[in-house]
Amino acid sequence: MQSGDPSAQRKLEPLCEKIGRQQVDEVIHAFYDKLRADAQLAGFFTGISDFPPHEAHIADFWWVAMGGKLDTPRQFDMLGLHRDMPLTEAAFERWLALFGATLVEHLPAEQAAQWL
Repeated sequence: MQSGDPSAQRKLEPLCEKIGRQQVDEVIHAFYDKLRADAQLAGFFTGISDFPPHEAHIADFWWVAMGGKLDTPRQFDMLGLHRDMPLTEAAFERWLALFGATLVEHLPAEQAAQWL
């Protein structure tokens, strides 16, 4: 193949296109169900009274992080929003474990690994 041959060029597919927005929403909803039920992490979420908008915001964050576009662009400051929370290394490790388990339950292994 010559370098100018279109078939020789690799097409990159953003992770958001591989997974799809509906699946992102479902993963985030299932993950937050796990967080709210977890003895170690549930306390971090007691201040949230209306979960659907919170979950939608988190799904938007992940969608953009995976290369997706939103109808209304917005900024995300996840580190700033969580900076003052009393998070421990153990809590973060638990968060990662639940997130990884949720991904594996809802996605093909390759997509779960790419997201994590």
